[in-house]
Amino acid sequence: MVLSLLAGIFLLLLLTMIARTMVLQQSKEAAPQTRRTVDEQDALGILSKAVQCKTISHQDPERTDWNEFIRLADLFAQTYPRCESHRITPDAGAYNLVYRFEGENTQAAPALLTAHLDVVGAQEEAWSHPPFSGVIEDGYLYGRGSFDCKVQAVAILTAFESLLAQHKRPKRTFYVAFGCDEECNGSQEGACSIASWFEKQGISFAYVLDEGGVVSQRYIKGFDQDIAVVGVAEKGYMDVELSAASSAGHSSTPSFPTALGLVCQAVQSLERRTMPARLTVPVRAMLDSLGRQAKFPFRLLFLNLWITKPMLLGIFSRSPTLNALIRTTVVPTMIEASDKSNVIAEQAKAMVNVRLLPGQTPDDVLAWMEKVIRNPKVKLKAVRFTPASEVSPAKGEAFDHLEKTITACFDHVLVTPYLMLGATDARKYQKLSKHIYRFTPVRMDRSEVERMHGVDERISEQNIRLAATFYATLIQG
Repeated sequence: MVLSLLAGIFLLLLLTMIARTMVLQQSKEAAPQTRRTVDEQDALGILSKAVQCKTISHQDPERTDWNEFIRLADLFAQTYPRCESHRITPDAGAYNLVYRFEGENTQAAPALLTAHLDVVGAQEEAWSHPPFSGVIEDGYLYGRGSFDCKVQAVAILTAFESLLAQHKRPKRTFYVAFGCDEECNGSQEGACSIASWFEKQGISFAYVLDEGGVVSQRYIKGFDQDIAVVGVAEKGYMDVELSAASSAGHSSTPSFPTALGLVCQAVQSLERRTMPARLTVPVRAMLDSLGRQAKFPFRLLFLNLWITKPMLLGIFSRSPTLNALIRTTVVPTMIEASDKSNVIAEQAKAMVNVRLLPGQTPDDVLAWMEKVIRNPKVKLKAVRFTPASEVSPAKGEAFDHLEKTITACFDHVLVTPYLMLGATDARKYQKLSKHIYRFTPVRMDRSEVERMHGVDERISEQNIRLAATFYATLIQG
């Protein structure tokens, strides 16, 4: 009798799930939007020259070669003369670029398109082509910043230059802002300065669009279609220093544990554990959106979290990318001890980088780390913290316009909100808009995206054209 009762309950649950899945099925037919083309522009050649500007930013601005940023600004001024006439020179940072393009509808709130001009460094000997040479080979442009994110700056200016050449205006007024220090988490030089200037002028935006998710190929195993992931929020950022002290001395007469050994044990403990999984608002929105557009098995899984959540968390935990969507990640990145091989260090330190889910606090993370390490000799100190961003709506006029533009420019694509894993300049503009989105209009698989801060960063010629077409469509839609 008990087995019959359990079987009946299971059958009832299954029927409920199937019925709910069928009801929630949705074919997202966005209102058609015309794909806009751009006039012939040598965007590929311009981007190659832009990559040759070695705009590496540093945490200490004194180490940054600002002449390279001047070179890039001059390149844009010469290449995009019509855009240059719309450049404004506010007190918003000497090495930032800000433009204003007045729209046909002057009553509509303006929008802001952003990107950054700075790049991370590169170890030249590891590259197949010099990272700042802008080499074009086999349909790809190689170079540091080619994807992250000078392609975005070039595509935006290409779209506006083309529109102005036709003596046309965008539908609404657009501001364009390129910051100079995103890669070092933005001091007061870049987007912070730009946002402050906008705020002082009383300018707010219908929406802000920054770099972010891409049109991803094979993002989730089992989905045939490409998925355009639009960041509606981004995780928080924290650096935690682990330190330990012990007796110093000569390596010929060691005593244990050493300070380095204590820190290494702590690091190993952190690598063996993960923080608890949790579904945040942006990830729930992603699952709901994909579930309504997906094939039946995925609809069943994504739209019935009330019963499938444990299974889903287990599946996501097996993929580094998907795992980072459901938990705060903790990873050791730097270590420091003696500066000589025959000297036992009196003190050792390690740096641990943490990317926090929305709602997670530094105290939560530090308490978890102390519990995992279980050694009072290892001291923890948060040395840097930026909270997770606010969550922007995944519905409404702004998101719908973005979705229509994506589907007009990229064939057979699903569009979904998601949680950005990395940090962008977008959060600097939170006081200026409630609708902040993060999307880079290119089609890439995971292996291509992983080149971003790595060896042989590159962008395809096709993606350069797609990016320019996307912005041309966006500003005229």
